[in-house]
Amino acid sequence: MTTDYKHPQYEKFAPLWMKVRDACSGEDAVKQKGEAYLPNPAPTAENAAQRYERYKMRAVYFNATGRTLAGLIGVAYAKWPEIATNNKSLLQDADGTGVGLIGQSQLVLSDVLQTGRAGLLTDWPKAEIGRKFRSRAEAESLGFVPRVLAYTAEQILTWQHSAGMLTRVVLQETREEYEAGEVKQYPQLRELVLNADRGYTILVWVKYSETGKYMLVETVTTGLGYIPFTFVGAVNNDSAPDIPPLLDLANLNLAHYRNSADFEESAFVMGQPQAVLTGITDDWREKVGGTLYFGAGNAWILPTDADAKLLQVSPNTLAKEAMNDKERMMALLGARLMAPTESAKTATQSSAETKAAYSQLSLACDNVSAAYTKALQWAEGTPLSSSQSFAIDTDFTELMLDANAIREIVAAWQAGAIPQSDAWAALRKLRVIDPGKTDEKVAGEIEAQGPTLALNEVA
Repeated sequence: MTTDYKHPQYEKFAPLWMKVRDACSGEDAVKQKGEAYLPNPAPTAENAAQRYERYKMRAVYFNATGRTLAGLIGVAYAKWPEIATNNKSLLQDADGTGVGLIGQSQLVLSDVLQTGRAGLLTDWPKAEIGRKFRSRAEAESLGFVPRVLAYTAEQILTWQHSAGMLTRVVLQETREEYEAGEVKQYPQLRELVLNADRGYTILVWVKYSETGKYMLVETVTTGLGYIPFTFVGAVNNDSAPDIPPLLDLANLNLAHYRNSADFEESAFVMGQPQAVLTGITDDWREKVGGTLYFGAGNAWILPTDADAKLLQVSPNTLAKEAMNDKERMMALLGARLMAPTESAKTATQSSAETKAAYSQLSLACDNVSAAYTKALQWAEGTPLSSSQSFAIDTDFTELMLDANAIREIVAAWQAGAIPQSDAWAALRKLRVIDPGKTDEKVAGEIEAQGPTLALNEVA
């Protein structure tokens, strides 16, 4: 019997996944977790619960983590991935829900950046009820098309290996059934098992009540000699969970949120001027009825020798300075997700090159590309085929170089340090020169435009 047992590594990393996902989800998600991210500064005070709610309400969560995630996805998909597959239907509908391969891969990359983990399963839709065996050839003969199903880190519950092969993995899903015109959702487990005698087998388990057990509702034996499931990681595509790339930024973002709560509380409590009256008498208090209105249009006629003052607390900038420091650090961390680091290359790179400069973003993109390439090859039935491929462009040079770099390229060319053709190639990559123009066309246009204005020359 299969249960929703979770691998020890799952239990270890799950709190980190939740923290980063909450940080990316924004203010509402963070505040909903209450004291998990914002401790109560006075839990034993009178009306502590009400005071804490006001304290939390005034706090501002600046969603740097979510914005960085969106920006990184935008950078990675500034150019569409290059995809080679004979299963063209996957381009428009990868998993049967209408989401194409590119759209699905964006979600997978987002998961990898947030949790350092995702999974891809190549599968064929289940055959008609009652069939217990379905080979790949049989499925195709019946008109079924391959699908690439994506799973988040939280859906990959447990896994096992033997002799270097994945022999078991349990995936958490949701089963929908229509009952009396209503949609009912039930927890479902997809257990993938590799047996030496029967090959790869799919077992589907459903839990129809909260107190009940998972019931086996479907068994399909495919005859494949491997499980067509691949992990996708932030460092590599093995089964061990990786540290989420956005974890450091999320931790800093939540610390900034706590500083904001203290700053806003200080501004609220001490930022309001307090009127103080001295030298007043009981007779005067009775005369005015004990109520004074503060503000423009309200004059106070005080007794002789009385005085009125406003107490204004001096600004407390400590919390604000802490927030500013964290904002600078968050900007730096966000940039470093694209900055080069020294790391081992994945299988999608040339085997002749063992090390290269990589950013966390480019490494995650390469791992996603490698996983999708494998999934497409499985869909074609040729695990070693090179004709099926998926490649996200990780040349982010043009996005990291600035105007100073452009000037240096031009200066080196003018000084004769680099050939003109190399300078033009670099400027094409930076989009300064139209990438579609050949050297001959560029040279012709330069010649046709006539002499320059020589703006740098001093009269």
